[in-house]
Amino acid sequence: MTILSFLGPVIAAVLYVIVFQKAGFRGAILFVCAAPVLGAILTRILVASLVMGGGPMAGIFLLSAALSLAPLLVLAFMAWPPVETPAARNSTENN
Repeated sequence: MTILSFLGPVIAAVLYVIVFQKAGFRGAILFVCAAPVLGAILTRILVASLVMGGGPMAGIFLLSAALSLAPLLVLAFMAWPPVETPAARNSTENN
């Protein structure tokens, strides 16, 4: 049952990678796509520590929300790579 709680963030990360590549992002910026999975793991760890000994309850959910939204914030506020325009094609047909 615990694997199902990680299914959503894993699917989101894969879809973010696809969107980032379609937008033209390449390289290290794609590591931002793993933020939802990292958020799910950290939330699991922090909730377990909260149950065991107490801790800041609001911080757990704020951290999870921030990591889940990180790829969207990068897409919204980073400069996108320039779009490559196709070169003019010369027709070889006789008109």
